[in-house]
Amino acid sequence: MSEPPHRPHGECGSAVRVLHVDDEPAFLELVATYLERMDGAFEVQSETDVGAALEAVESGSIDCVVSDYEMPGTDGLDLLDRIRERDPTVPFILFTGKGSEEIASEAISAGVTDYIQKRSGTDQYTVLANRVRNAVDQSRSRAALTASQERLSRFIQQSPLGTIEYDETFQIVRANPAAEEILGYSESELIGGTWVRFVPEGLHRHVAEVERQLLSDKGGYQSINENVRADGERIRCAWHNQVVTDDDGEVIRVFSQFEDVTERTDRKREVERTNAVLSTVLDTLPVGVLIEDADRQVLRVNRHLYGLFDLDGDPSAAIGRDCARFAVEMSELFEDPQSFVDRIEAIIDARRPVDDERIALADGRALLQTYRPVDLPGGHGHLWAYRDATGE
Repeated sequence: MSEPPHRPHGECGSAVRVLHVDDEPAFLELVATYLERMDGAFEVQSETDVGAALEAVESGSIDCVVSDYEMPGTDGLDLLDRIRERDPTVPFILFTGKGSEEIASEAISAGVTDYIQKRSGTDQYTVLANRVRNAVDQSRSRAALTASQERLSRFIQQSPLGTIEYDETFQIVRANPAAEEILGYSESELIGGTWVRFVPEGLHRHVAEVERQLLSDKGGYQSINENVRADGERIRCAWHNQVVTDDDGEVIRVFSQFEDVTERTDRKREVERTNAVLSTVLDTLPVGVLIEDADRQVLRVNRHLYGLFDLDGDPSAAIGRDCARFAVEMSELFEDPQSFVDRIEAIIDARRPVDDERIALADGRALLQTYRPVDLPGGHGHLWAYRDATGE
């Protein structure tokens, strides 16, 4: 069997290319005239020769074949078989003057799209036009659906995210290579089963509730759960679920995309632990500390700094403040406000360490100022430390 030709499918309402095969040239001309007059979208190619008709189908330019039943040397059902070898999907309508229940039954069994008996009068052309339009619209809709399903299938297969497709009973019907890699199970091992295989027993009730919500399309669209790989390793996965409903709003498919976020979660926990320790250390240091980022915004201020300068409020409220403006506001606390601001700017421009630089306060106290440049993920930062040097 030869490969079916590529036949472009237009939108419903676009040009419909009809191949009409009949051994009576006058009747061919009459049908073409009526069809093209009744529907301006019809383009009718008339053929009395079966070979020429097959060449037209092979060209991929035909949307629907209309054929007589009895023709010299062949019949419509034989032509159907030969056309199906070239294009298995093109609609085929048997339009014949030979009418009997036997032929109609044989035609339907052979796989014709439709069967119309020739009659007298012009109404038969209206019927033919409607049947052709319906057959082509259905064929184009099926082709569009098939193309859409193929695109979806390619997307799922190539997606870096694990993807599992469930049916309306929440049984697995597909799993992509990324899902196999993350969970350690082959697709054949997953198909026909459920999520029970890779969800720890202690979470079964929780996931069952997610399933219930999804099947009623009332929630469960995102979650982060612990899962169990085929080798017993426990991982954490972020799940993103989407439902597909039919015309009645009933869920017929659930697509679950997921990724292994175990390492990310572990890193986050480690960062949180580190930050908790650093916060405790900063708040217990006997020196005032201020840290600013590359944009000179406050990243952190400890309580001792507020105590040194007798500032009111919660130090955490200073996070995000403009440090240049903060320095100007605090400068009034120093004996020489302008010198304090200028020195801050000079140190930042130089980005060189400063150790225990003495500064006089307006109230007679003295502070020792220390500076260190800091390399941060977002650029260069600055760390300032102050301690009371009064009496030293």
